[in-house]
Amino acid sequence: MSTTSSDPVRPPAFDVTEHPLVHDVNQEHRDSLSPVERACKRIADWTGAPLALALAVVIQLGWIVVGTVTKMDPYPFAFLLTVSNVLQLILIFVLAVGQRQSSAHAELRAEHDHDSISRLLYHQELQEQILIQIATRVECDVEQIKTMVAQLAAQDGEP
Repeated sequence: MSTTSSDPVRPPAFDVTEHPLVHDVNQEHRDSLSPVERACKRIADWTGAPLALALAVVIQLGWIVVGTVTKMDPYPFAFLLTVSNVLQLILIFVLAVGQRQSSAHAELRAEHDHDSISRLLYHQELQEQILIQIATRVECDVEQIKTMVAQLAAQDGEP
């Protein structure tokens, strides 16, 4: 299909993820994890799911019914409580490692967000200066533009 004189010229598609200043923080975080940390994160993600809660409730209720009927583990269900406590002790540490990794990921995202926002603000300030210089060269009234920029800057400082 050829472009006619009435068709607007479109720039090539721009993929923002290919920009050199944009970091894939998620991939960067995944690459920094050791195999043990990855396993802990997977376990922590899985144990936090509603399916894991439902499975735990079903297993414990099933154990109580089977233990009572067969007298293999009658009330007070000492074996069930022992297994449950050991599993909880292990999961405490696994979840702590998973939480630490989530915190590290959030901190990495915050640092990259701060860098990106700082670059954007610097870019905006340069654009404001360029616009004022252009307006001055074409002999426009730049006082109104400077007043508007000052008002915007004052609004940024307000809570």
